[in-house]
Amino acid sequence: MIAACLCFRDSAMFLHEWLLFHLVQGVERFYLYDNESADDYQAVLAPWISRGFVELARWPGLAQQQAIYDHCLGHVAGDVEWLAFLDDDEFLFATDGAALPGALRPYEGHAGIAVAWMLYGSAGYERRPEGWVIDTYAQRAPNPDPHVKCIVRPRRVVRSRVIGHAFVAAEGFQVVDEMHRPLAEPLSPQPSVDRLRINHYLMKSWEEFIPRRLRPQANTGAPKPHSLAEWREWDRWWCAIEDPVARRYVPAMRVAEARLFGRA
Repeated sequence: MIAACLCFRDSAMFLHEWLLFHLVQGVERFYLYDNESADDYQAVLAPWISRGFVELARWPGLAQQQAIYDHCLGHVAGDVEWLAFLDDDEFLFATDGAALPGALRPYEGHAGIAVAWMLYGSAGYERRPEGWVIDTYAQRAPNPDPHVKCIVRPRRVVRSRVIGHAFVAAEGFQVVDEMHRPLAEPLSPQPSVDRLRINHYLMKSWEEFIPRRLRPQANTGAPKPHSLAEWREWDRWWCAIEDPVARRYVPAMRVAEARLFGRA
C-alpha cells in the first residue's frame, strides 16, 4: 500500500484537489496533520474520513513539521509499504503517466526514493483564479530544482533528518534518487525528473502567496526570509516554460470525484 503524510495549515481550499490527484496516482491512505488551521478544513475532509481514506490528527505548535513526520513514521499501519512526505502544493506522479505502484517497483530494494521538484510560478495571476491548481498554473522553470522530497519504506528508515527532504536510513539500506544513486542530503547534485517528478506549485497567485509568505513556516516557525522583490524575480524564472502535463489527470480525478462523492 502507498500512503502519504501531510502537515497542513489553512489549506481547506486545496485539500480536496490534492487528495483526488494522489488518489488517482495510486495512493490509498492519507495521514493528515492539522497544525492550527483556522479555516473550515473539517467540512472538506469529512467525506474523505468517512470513506476511510483519511486519518486526521490535530497537532498544534510552532516548528512541528519534523516531529509530525517522525510521529507518522512510527504510527503508520504495517501494511504501508511506501510513505510519501508531501506538502499541499506538491503533486507527485510518474513522468510517463504510469500509476505509482508500478513506478515505484524498481526501487523496492531501497529505503526510499528522493524525487526532484519542478517549480511552477504564478502564471501571471495577481488575484486567485477559479479552478484547480493543476489546471490553472501551467508555467514552470526550465530545469528540475535540486530540492527533493522523499517517498520512503517506513520499516527501512529511522527518522526524518531534514523534514521530508532527507531521512536517516536503517542499517543496510539507502535512500536513492530516481537513477538509484544514494542521496542522504536534501539537495540533489544531479536532479532529474525522467521517471518521477513533483510539481511544486509554490507561488499560485500573488493574492495567495503574499499572506502565505508572512505565515510561520511549519518546519522553522519563522516567516520566509526573502523580500517580495526577490520572489518577483524568481517567479519570472518559474514561469519560463509552458508545461500543463498535470492536466492529463483531470478527467480521471473528475471520474473518481463523481464515483466517490457524487459530484458531477
